[in-house]
Amino acid sequence: MAAAMLHLNTTLLILTATVTLQGFVWLLVWFTQRHLFELRLIAAGFIGFAVGLLLHLIRNIVDIPNAVFIISQNYFVHISLAVLTHGIARFLGQRGHPAVIWGCVAFTAVFWPAALTIDPHNVAIRILASNALGIVMLSLIVAILLRDRTQPRLLRWSTVGILLSDLVALLLRSVIAIDNWNTQAVLAMDATQAWYFFFFNMFVTGLFLMLLLMVGVRLSYDLRLKNDALQSEVAVRRNLQDQLSASLENEKALRQEQKQFLRMVTHEFRTPLAVVDRAAEMIDVVLEKPPETVSRRLNSIRDAVRRLVELIDRFLDVERRDLSFLQPERIDIASLMERVRKHFAGLELDQRLRFTVQPSLSFYWGDLEMLSTVLINLIDNALKYTTDGSPVEIAARAEDKAIVITVTDRGIGIPEAEAAQIGRRFFRASNTTAATGTGLGLYNTHRLLEYHNAILSLRSGRGGGTVATIRLPLPGMAPNISMEVA
Repeated sequence: MAAAMLHLNTTLLILTATVTLQGFVWLLVWFTQRHLFELRLIAAGFIGFAVGLLLHLIRNIVDIPNAVFIISQNYFVHISLAVLTHGIARFLGQRGHPAVIWGCVAFTAVFWPAALTIDPHNVAIRILASNALGIVMLSLIVAILLRDRTQPRLLRWSTVGILLSDLVALLLRSVIAIDNWNTQAVLAMDATQAWYFFFFNMFVTGLFLMLLLMVGVRLSYDLRLKNDALQSEVAVRRNLQDQLSASLENEKALRQEQKQFLRMVTHEFRTPLAVVDRAAEMIDVVLEKPPETVSRRLNSIRDAVRRLVELIDRFLDVERRDLSFLQPERIDIASLMERVRKHFAGLELDQRLRFTVQPSLSFYWGDLEMLSTVLINLIDNALKYTTDGSPVEIAARAEDKAIVITVTDRGIGIPEAEAAQIGRRFFRASNTTAATGTGLGLYNTHRLLEYHNAILSLRSGRGGGTVATIRLPLPGMAPNISMEVA
């Protein structure tokens, strides 16, 4: 009478609904935690188990003793249990026992067709086979939990207790199946199945809750790891920030020392230059009607001194960023070339210079003193590194909305391996002599051209030597086109 109180189809329906709902819950958990790829195995195990139970329920309700239904339901149930076992092992960071698991899958695939072919009415042997597979899988899960150290001990042992309770239920179910082996008492087996499914519903719900708690523990652990990593990264970044702040303070101190040094140097330069200028003026006054060559030399000395003083006032501090010292004006390129030629004429070097200016070049707005200094530096380098006395060619032409000025010599040239470093501060090519410069001339030239958004490029000439090319974009520094005078 007590056994009859539980109806097999009713308990099976409740169990199917319970496992189906749990399968969908696991799918939602996996969708929200995609980084835990093992959860899809657990979700697949629950959903596959639900499909197997649904097939069993349909077979019982419709009363179809169809071998296809029996084989299909057992395939789904036992293969899903294998997938669930493998998923739990992977979730806990273990390999599990893949050989045993897939061996059970192979047994499932072979046994049920064979059992239905040999003795289709023997329910007891199928129940015993199903129980044996269940016992093997549950024992594997227990072994996996006993080896695990990632989950809290209380949670692990509680899960083991739930698994052991189902192991006991499977053993009792097997004893009843053996007791009814010969009688083939279908009614007794149905009552046993009903009570087992009733108990299995509680078991699978307990296992479901334990696994959810394990996922929560894993997420909490991962969150702690991420927080620890974040705190470590914050500490590293704070340390780097402190180092950067210290480096910036050192940089500021060095720049301040540099500015102080430059102020001292400019002050010390002015004194001897003033003496030279005064001496040249006194010589011109003392001498009565000096020869033309002497007078020309004295004027060149005074012009050079005045130019050096202006250069010190405006350009010696090469690190300045204040553009208020710029003095843009409309420059006639031919006049610029003549100004540069006169400078070298005072040094009696103009006979080596060959100037070529394209007729009707556009006026250019720029700082005349800066551009003069740029050309003088480049021509001075060309003369300095051309030891055979060959001429230096200076040409100006219009090209693509820009004025292009080239300085070509037939000197020692630039070593190909060092071309990229030419123009760096204090760098001098390996083929220069110790007394030919400091390595600042081209660096300052680059800086002065930057104020004009101009570009300086250096390349080797076809027959040797160097070609320095200045590209001055038009109109230059003019604030607007109305500043140009027709």
